Amino acid sequence: MAREDGLAAGVRTRFSSTNQPANRGRKPSKLKKWIRGNGVSNEDFLAIFKNIIATHTIEELQQMVEGDNKNKLPVIVALCISAFIHDMKTGTLTAANSVLDRIMGRPTQQMVFSQKLSDIPEDPKQRQELIEQIENDLAMARPVARELPTPKETEGEGSA
Repeated sequence: MAREDGLAAGVRTRFSSTNQPANRGRKPSKLKKWIRGNGVSNEDFLAIFKNIIATHTIEELQQMVEGDNKNKLPVIVALCISAFIHDMKTGTLTAANSVLDRIMGRPTQQMVFSQKLSDIPEDPKQRQELIEQIENDLAMARPVARELPTPKETEGEGSA
């Protein structure tokens, strides 16, 4: 059942430049705040990653996150180890890729152009001709749109 004063209530609560919530935006991440407050750098994370993953066996890692041992580890370390163990069991690299992307950054991607920049003409008219040629080449690669028959055209086909 709709309220009769719904429109008036909606106007009072609508967001605008003058009507904004008291605490705007997302709450800051407690982990990020802790990292900044304690001066933890990417190098620190890389050292932890290397120390944990490169120097321990799967069995040692599993023992580190079992029972009371898990409570003795920093949360981020326990999460990383658990994720790596899961990746090992499933045969994926999801957690390792995520951690390495965060620590080292994503690898740069190279873009390879088939047209050399020196081959692009300086003359505006020649550039326009090149653009038209590329558009024509792209148009030829598209599938031809087929028009569907109108209902009147299909009426006589099914009845015999």
